[in-house]
Amino acid sequence: MISHFLVLLLGCQNNYLLDGRIRTAIDFALNIKENHQIDWFLSGGIKNPQESTQSEAHKMSEIISNTDIIGYGNLNENWNYIYDTVSTNTVENFMMAKQVIDENPGKYSKVYVVTSDFHHDRASKIADKVVKDNNFNWILSNLELHDSRYWETVHVKNIDSDINKIVSQIKNTK
Repeated sequence: MISHFLVLLLGCQNNYLLDGRIRTAIDFALNIKENHQIDWFLSGGIKNPQESTQSEAHKMSEIISNTDIIGYGNLNENWNYIYDTVSTNTVENFMMAKQVIDENPGKYSKVYVVTSDFHHDRASKIADKVVKDNNFNWILSNLELHDSRYWETVHVKNIDSDINKIVSQIKNTK
């Protein structure tokens, strides 16, 4: 029997941290022992158009598909890609992932979220508020910058207001 997994790879504006998340995700995926298929949910839009014109989701896709860059052999053919090129923050990442999960009830035997260790606390709190009873499995990259944990202590205080802001924006566009 084939297990069907959703791997939600959270984007990051910093290429060093993004690369760490990608490598962590691929290492995990290549070491799964059971027969499986993976839908990669590559989540991240363009946060700053002055710095980049390419979404984080497309950057991830290019890195994953270019085995010369990341130094892996042939990657698994049982991989499909779902691109979220709209999200610009963690709240939006989970709202977009929730849509995919809700549109495919019962499809995924497990959902994995890949992010950085320093980001885990805030991301899991957001996930619990956006995707109720999610049972997500977490895969964490250990790469961080000298001030990553400091900025998380600042951002974690804004979870509810960040969620309310996005929900309000969605309501106003309907």
